[in-house]
Amino acid sequence: MHPACGWRRRPSARCAITPSSRTAGGWPPWAPPRPAAGGGGGPPPPPPPAAGGRVQVGLAENPNIPVPVIETLAHVEAARKAMRNLNAAYLTTILEGRYPDDYLASQGLNGPKIAAGDMAVIGSPLDFVGLNVYTPTYVAAAVDDPAGYSVVPPPKSFPAMMLPWLQVGPEATYWAVRLVSELWKPACLLISENGCPSDDVLVNDHVNDTDRVMFLRNYVTHLRRAAFEGYPVRGYFTWSLLDNFEWAEGYEKRFGIYYTDFETQRRIPKLSASWYHELIKRNALV
Repeated sequence: MHPACGWRRRPSARCAITPSSRTAGGWPPWAPPRPAAGGGGGPPPPPPPAAGGRVQVGLAENPNIPVPVIETLAHVEAARKAMRNLNAAYLTTILEGRYPDDYLASQGLNGPKIAAGDMAVIGSPLDFVGLNVYTPTYVAAAVDDPAGYSVVPPPKSFPAMMLPWLQVGPEATYWAVRLVSELWKPACLLISENGCPSDDVLVNDHVNDTDRVMFLRNYVTHLRRAAFEGYPVRGYFTWSLLDNFEWAEGYEKRFGIYYTDFETQRRIPKLSASWYHELIKRNALV
């Protein structure tokens, strides 16, 4: 259960940004000094629920994450429009309590059938919003496009992590948090999944997955920026704690920071597990 948001989920490795892991002043020790009152930085985090307190309910969504090709006003505005449009079917509808008109028009006869009372339930207030962050969708401003943006496809040389869809774009953690916050202003945000497969080779009970450490370190670095700028990010979950059955990939791709011997079920910490341990222990980038 997440200490700040009371959230149960399937096994992953957690790094909580909560009052219990902060300094007495309630500000992460790895962040720059807290801005003075009235000087920005966002509200202090909510306290964790007391034992036996109200259960909190939210969602974990796997959104399309637009990232501006360059951080200029025009491209940022394009990313904001793309965030709402590219996630119209789920995240936008849930957080706004209605399907966008342009989305319904684009679906025609395949659009959802909405009964009386459906949207009131679908748009019920959430205690937190979880975001699964893996890869970015780069967008640029496009004045000649009615949508106001264009998707910029990655070149063949763009770095990826063992899967063609998992392109390395660590700034996706920052933009996921920022765009969701600016568009819908949730009270509590979590990175509910973030991780990658690696060509894990077990040698003398060691897996030196330096590529996974690189991946996680860089994504957490951009999450740090979001936290410092005052967006309400309260926790981070690495996918995943253990190597497991990965959807269509089965047992072929290993996402865990612990190596699983699928024959014996023995679990062996990888280098990334040691890195994650230090991250949590120090509450600092390492």
